[in-house]
Amino acid sequence: MKDKSRRAARKHSEPKQRPLPARYVLVAAAVVGLVVTFPLLAVRKEVYITNSSLNQESLADSVAVLSRRATRLRMTAESLASNERIERIARQSLGLEYPASQQIVIVRPTVRPRKSMISGWRFLAALRRSFEQDRG
Repeated sequence: MKDKSRRAARKHSEPKQRPLPARYVLVAAAVVGLVVTFPLLAVRKEVYITNSSLNQESLADSVAVLSRRATRLRMTAESLASNERIERIARQSLGLEYPASQQIVIVRPTVRPRKSMISGWRFLAALRRSFEQDRG
C-alpha cells in the first residue's frame, strides 16, 4: 500500500510537461530566420555594390576607348570630305571640269494638273447624305 500511495504522491507532485504553444515556436523560428537573414542580405548588398562598381569601371574604360575612336573617325571623315580633295580626285581620276556656260542645260519640270479637292468633298457630302437617309 505504501508503494501505491508513494506513486500517487509522486504523480501529483511532479509537474506535467505541456507542449509549447505553436505561436512560441513560430516566433522563435522567425527570430532565428531574421538573425540569419540580415547578415546574408548585408553580404549580398556588398557583393552587388562591388560588382556594380567593377562593371561601371569597365564601361567607363569602354566609353573612353570608343570616344577616342569616334574622334579619329570624325577627323578622317572631315579630311575625306574636304572640297579640295574631292575636286582634285574629280579632275585627276575622272577628268571632270567645271562646265562652260554653253554646256549648261536648264530642264523645267513638267507640271501635272492637280486633281481638284472639290470632287473629294462632293464624295464625302454624298456619303454623309446616304448615312443620314439610313438613320431617318
